[in-house]
Amino acid sequence: MGSKLLSPLLPDGEKLTQRDYNFGPTQPRCELKVDGNLVVHFSGDVVPASTDVIAVNERGMRGLGRPAAANIGQDARIADRGALAVDRCTYGGKQQKFVADIELKQQATQDVSERRDALRSLLKAYLPAAMKNMGCN
Repeated sequence: MGSKLLSPLLPDGEKLTQRDYNFGPTQPRCELKVDGNLVVHFSGDVVPASTDVIAVNERGMRGLGRPAAANIGQDARIADRGALAVDRCTYGGKQQKFVADIELKQQATQDVSERRDALRSLLKAYLPAAMKNMGCN
């Protein structure tokens, strides 16, 4: 993902740092910080194919502000301060689902419509890249 997709979501600052880590074997995470302050958190999860990802995450998405359906992957939601998408994935020889989640910890712009558009564009790029990185087919 290029800076063109990220820059509308990042506040002004001197130094951008990235920390990648794994919460578990099928749970990659990434944090972006500007001047030492956490601004964006990315997560990915491989879950069983039977999981209703949108229902499981409904409360959390409501907490991010007015989630609305988006045409990304199998299903997606874009909220005021975050985005979530799910798509089918073959992982470890089994049909699974991959969940991509983006949460803004600070807002670069107060324009909610602009922020939601930027989240939508970022999620469209992040979902397939994260799936490929995880080894999902």
